[in-house]
Amino acid sequence: MVTLSPDRRRAVFAVLVIASVVVAVGYGGWAVRRSRASRAAAPEGAVFGDDAAARALIDHAPTVMFQNDVAGDGWAQVGLVPMASPAGSRVIVPLRCRRLHFSGGRGLCVGETSRFGLSFDLNVFGSDFTILHKFRLVGLPSRTRVSPDGRYGAATVFVGGHSYSSGDFSTETTIFDLVNGTKLGTLEEFSVVRDGRPFKAVDFNFWGVTFASDGNRFYATLKTKGETYLLEGDVTARRMRVLRTNVECPSLSPDGMRIAFKKRVGGTPRAVIWRFHVLDLRTMTEIPLAEERSIDDQIEWLDDRFVLYGVVPDVWMVPADGSGEPRRYLSRAVSPSVVHKGIDAPLPRSARTLTLPSTDLGVAMSAATKVVPAGQDLPYTVTVTNHGPAPANQIGLDIHLSPTVGVTSFAPVNGLFPYSCYIKSGYLSCTVERLQPEESWMLQLIVKPKTAGLLRHRVTVSEVQPDAVPTNNSATAEVNVVTSP
Repeated sequence: MVTLSPDRRRAVFAVLVIASVVVAVGYGGWAVRRSRASRAAAPEGAVFGDDAAARALIDHAPTVMFQNDVAGDGWAQVGLVPMASPAGSRVIVPLRCRRLHFSGGRGLCVGETSRFGLSFDLNVFGSDFTILHKFRLVGLPSRTRVSPDGRYGAATVFVGGHSYSSGDFSTETTIFDLVNGTKLGTLEEFSVVRDGRPFKAVDFNFWGVTFASDGNRFYATLKTKGETYLLEGDVTARRMRVLRTNVECPSLSPDGMRIAFKKRVGGTPRAVIWRFHVLDLRTMTEIPLAEERSIDDQIEWLDDRFVLYGVVPDVWMVPADGSGEPRRYLSRAVSPSVVHKGIDAPLPRSARTLTLPSTDLGVAMSAATKVVPAGQDLPYTVTVTNHGPAPANQIGLDIHLSPTVGVTSFAPVNGLFPYSCYIKSGYLSCTVERLQPEESWMLQLIVKPKTAGLLRHRVTVSEVQPDAVPTNNSATAEVNVVTSP
């Protein structure tokens, strides 16, 4: 019998309590969401094709892999779309993943819970989606990444707290040998050097691993004493060195020259405000990206020009050079992974295509006046119309709000349609559950301009279904704000 010291017994008890809370919050939400989605039917008019059609769709072409979030039988299973046409048909493979990543012919899939919800399966799968190895994760799964050569993988779990915004969270990040199916150790077991000297503290937490093209070199986030650091590591040597501060969830570009990351720019320890940036590793200079929302995600590079990230339940994209503006890339999808060389093995016979019926969504935006004094309420009317021919499901509406206005109110004009809306970091976003052909949904938004000048607001609309006329998916309204008399 092993006798534990009082401190050790308290630590073990704390871990068990934390695990129970984490699972209750994290897995409970997942289970409810899964139950609702699996019971729901796929959108009306959805067509399932066979494995031959699936192979033809993604045959060796650059592909984006993700967790499918379209309701129905394929919910939460692995989805695949051609990188060049993400809004069309998608391939569904019956491998269910909470988080996933794929590269170099191997993937990591955070699967189902086991042992009364205290642990999760981490499956290694090949290009044919056959399970090669299984690991067990204890805690709430967070990040997972595979090296470009498919040799190594990393997975992070929360073992205390359940958010990077929480001041008391604790993580564990493990490096795996995906070829041999073995654990190489946690990052807590690797040595860390800062300014040429050993760096160690009892509160070290690591997450957000990204691998270089050689597989052996990697980057990760370290947090200690309230500060975050960017680390460069060596798997074989089992060591890491500090490069700079205030970098979280790094993601290395395909050319290996830049790191996309989220940076803390304000807020409180429990309500952090993040902004996406790109760091040039040659000059160590950074540029902010055009995405202004505070988003907790690890970026995935689409190519050397654009990056992808999740704003649940969709995947968004924005230029990596700080220009342009965010836009939806893939609707009803989670945890994107770009497979630049395509899938180079036969798909399982159970793979099938999911094709949704085409619609034509249009959006219009009008202001009540073209000239308004600063400090006076300014009403807008936004109208979304489904021009058919099929019903439109899960319609997303996004208004990029100017920082020079305050929002007085927003509400639907015709409130008979199920919908939800929220404001977050400069965006008013709404989801309308369903519009039949030739039905419209109207929203009234009232803002109060703060300063004089030209006020420009832009609205975009999107959906999971193919849109036959994408040119009417956005609209702009301009108002001249004058000085109050």
